[in-house]
Amino acid sequence: MLSLKPYISCLIFGLAFVISTNANAGLYGFSETGEQFSAEHLSVPPRHISNYRKEMRDLIVALAQYGKSRNPNFQVLVHEGQYLLDKSLWEYHLDAYNKIRRTQKNVQDISFLKKDVSELEEQKHLSLTYTDIIDGIVVNSLYCQKRSHELLDKSNLPIVSIEHCPDEKSIDDAITSSFLEKRLIYPFIDPQYAFRHIYHQLIINETADGILTTKQAKNISFLIDDEKFSNPYQMLDEIRQSNYDIVVIHPVFHNTIPFSKEDVHAMKFKKNGARRLIFALYNVSELSEKNYLWQKKWSQTLPNWLIAKSLVSENSYIAQYWRPEWKKIVSHYFKSIVDSGYDGVFLTGLENHEYFEHNKPLE
Repeated sequence: MLSLKPYISCLIFGLAFVISTNANAGLYGFSETGEQFSAEHLSVPPRHISNYRKEMRDLIVALAQYGKSRNPNFQVLVHEGQYLLDKSLWEYHLDAYNKIRRTQKNVQDISFLKKDVSELEEQKHLSLTYTDIIDGIVVNSLYCQKRSHELLDKSNLPIVSIEHCPDEKSIDDAITSSFLEKRLIYPFIDPQYAFRHIYHQLIINETADGILTTKQAKNISFLIDDEKFSNPYQMLDEIRQSNYDIVVIHPVFHNTIPFSKEDVHAMKFKKNGARRLIFALYNVSELSEKNYLWQKKWSQTLPNWLIAKSLVSENSYIAQYWRPEWKKIVSHYFKSIVDSGYDGVFLTGLENHEYFEHNKPLE
């Protein structure tokens, strides 16, 4: 189990809220700059391959445990986090590979990879710690692209679907399906209007109820691109003039002005006066050149724990998220989110475990 205590304890001298990921960064699956993962050619089989999924689970669990230790009602939403619910076939292959390498056996023998998936079903189990500590999963295009429900159905967690639909009829159908399945939905047709508008967006299943948990919510909005606002008070006022149950925001306006604890508190109330939840966006595996912790020398020579350009965010880099250097940065961010009074966090970047898996192929 990862522990952030050594890093968080060093922040007792009044760290200000200075998170600065790229406000215009896309989400995986909704980015104009998105690329496909590509595998490197490995001429020599590595002695050991890390379990990148387990490392990501452990990071999420450590963050969630810290947030909930400070605020028992702190909520954690994970973007495309369903792939971490099960111990995957890749992980079983990894266990076999590492065992063979430890015993110096012939690594060209790949018979262990040919085991039928059905033979592993009885061994498969939900990662209970991860599943128990997160409060919901946000997925891309569950309805308009008709993605599989299997992993989501196993979790019994609240589900939010971000829907990029081709037309109004598709949106209507997606809304109907999400309503029947009691899942939250954030639909749009034109990506250039997604994530940056709230005031003129139709609220689905509007309610006057006070909302204290993700399970109670009937609707959600993502206002994570603040480009159209000239100052943070415009954005704050637009949120306050809406009746959304959950609003997810980028916690640093224009990458320079953090929302204060008082600002966050003011956003927690709908126009009708009822309570809502305010979540902060945070990428757990990427660092932007606009980040306050970014050192100028890194633009010339990257530290060895930043290893590739982001596939979705310009001027951002994928981190080896299991490294102590990265965990120290993460602890700065996350403590600031909790200290600023957010009801929860929307964690993105979970899919970057696939980057490392593709670059250490087992087949």
